Amino acid sequence: MTAKQWFSWHSLSGVWFGLLLFVICWTGAFATISYELDWLFDDTVRAAESSPQVSLASAYEKVQEAYPNARIGIAFAGPEAHFAHDFVVRLPDNPWQHIYVDPYTGNIQGKTSFLNIQRFFRDFHMHFLGVFDSIVSYYLVLLFAIPLCISTISALYLYRGWWKKLFTLKLSGDTRAKVASSHKLAGVWSLWLAVVIAVTSMWYLFEFVRMDLADGKTAFTDVGDFAVNPLPELQPQDKPQLSVVALAAKVREARPDLEIRAIRYSGGYFYVEGQSSDVLVRDRANKVYVNPYTGEVVYSQTASSQGVYWRLSDTADPLHFGNFAGIWVKILWCIFGIALSFLVLSGTYMYVKRQLKLRRKEDLRGVKASLVFSLSLLVCIAYYAYHTLMNYGIAGQFPVLPTGSALFLSIWTLVTCFIIVVWGGALLNLCREATLSSKPKVSHHHL
Repeated sequence: MTAKQWFSWHSLSGVWFGLLLFVICWTGAFATISYELDWLFDDTVRAAESSPQVSLASAYEKVQEAYPNARIGIAFAGPEAHFAHDFVVRLPDNPWQHIYVDPYTGNIQGKTSFLNIQRFFRDFHMHFLGVFDSIVSYYLVLLFAIPLCISTISALYLYRGWWKKLFTLKLSGDTRAKVASSHKLAGVWSLWLAVVIAVTSMWYLFEFVRMDLADGKTAFTDVGDFAVNPLPELQPQDKPQLSVVALAAKVREARPDLEIRAIRYSGGYFYVEGQSSDVLVRDRANKVYVNPYTGEVVYSQTASSQGVYWRLSDTADPLHFGNFAGIWVKILWCIFGIALSFLVLSGTYMYVKRQLKLRRKEDLRGVKASLVFSLSLLVCIAYYAYHTLMNYGIAGQFPVLPTGSALFLSIWTLVTCFIIVVWGGALLNLCREATLSSKPKVSHHHL
């Protein structure tokens, strides 16, 4: 293709999909630090000390003792030592909630709604909070991997020698020139993340297409036919189960290399997942299934034992969200994720300004159509999102959030709406200018 064709692909991929792509990148940027935001605004998430003394298994038994009627869905160790253990539980006649246990003292610090900052950004980024239907909403987000990939590849072609312009910023000239210079500077600095996000997003899209149209497999090993290596469901036995602490000890005996990061019961088995010596994998890459009646380890999975495909599948998440090397890497992903969001909006603005300068008003029809469609879809998403969030509350009421968390999410929502309104208004105003400038002037001699 010619450079002009590459430029058209680069511009139009942003023009047609810009607003929704912005929302996806914007929410994704904050999703990378969402656990830390919960820690910052909710004191029940914080650990009293930085050195955990109470294991996840011991904390599990404390929650069982304190809430004997609760159903514990899963227990997570905090992502860092200064985070509390997180238990997702369901009490009778109540929706799912979080219960936090201090890993140093073993004290139960309180309950919060299942909806928190982490859940909000995770679900918004992954599937627009489940708008329309679970499958439709996932694909609605995943399909945007295509324009993101087109924009990234075309940028690599158009801006060859980009590494020579890492410190080039021109603030002279008109508004379009300043935005263009800022766009290029942000682009060269965040290009590495654009490549990472584009590749992992295309991987997610491929995985969903494979699952839905090919083999229906969602895991390498699990209880059920949806796994490549299915385990038979364990039937109840006429004898008591071993304690969670005893079962965790069996896991450590069989897998001394494994740092237990999550505990739950699955298909009748006692199940744990965590981190071992493999790098850049999510916790579920390492699994252990134990018979809770006998303590026998039924199956032990390592990241490398799954084969290349599933190993890559478990690597996509850490790369996509930057959660593989502590808080500073997450902050890096967040900063450059915000830069990607800016690129989407600034690119569309530059395109409209260019068409206005060239007096190509017919080329702005697509901008208007895309903007109207995107805004309409966002209104629809907001409507469904409100009802989805209401389901997290008790008796159909809006979930009660810690004051700090509620304030942060409110401010974030207002800022996001402000950006969309200002950006959309600026584009529509430019389109209106193009329409007015194209009208023939009426001579006073004919009045």
